[in-house]
Amino acid sequence: MSLAGIPSGAQAPITGVNQVNDMLQPTYMKLVSLLLGWLLSTSVWAEYDAAELGKLFTDREQRSHIDAARSGKNIKTGVRQASKVNVNGYLTRSDGKSVVWINDESTLDSSVIGSVRVYPKAIDENNKKVPVVVDGNKLYLKPGETWSKSTGKVKENY
Repeated sequence: MSLAGIPSGAQAPITGVNQVNDMLQPTYMKLVSLLLGWLLSTSVWAEYDAAELGKLFTDREQRSHIDAARSGKNIKTGVRQASKVNVNGYLTRSDGKSVVWINDESTLDSSVIGSVRVYPKAIDENNKKVPVVVDGNKLYLKPGETWSKSTGKVKENY
């Protein structure tokens, strides 16, 4: 006696499985050749202009344009001239370095914001004034103060 109660001399016919395999094999081959033909005809032979692809990496200005377009903000072009300079605030970190926010932008990446040069290292801690240079004019502004180019005066924001 062998497994499953079948005598050891007898073998079960498996012709049904072979017939199914023989029927499915041409179907698989047709399906594979059809998919391969479709892939080759669409993606591999697609025409493109390499000049339109541009370069793989973007510079800081291109990245800001992309981010602004995604967020729906106005896209800045070039260095804009500041008509007003608003010191939103500053933070002196534990390592002694300061970060200043001018016109809602920080000096974390650069000390130049638009056409305004900020000197975070030279903040007067006693008077809480931030030194900035706009159009060659050196100004000292406290957080919450705005300088207007048209009037040349500093006013406090409330």
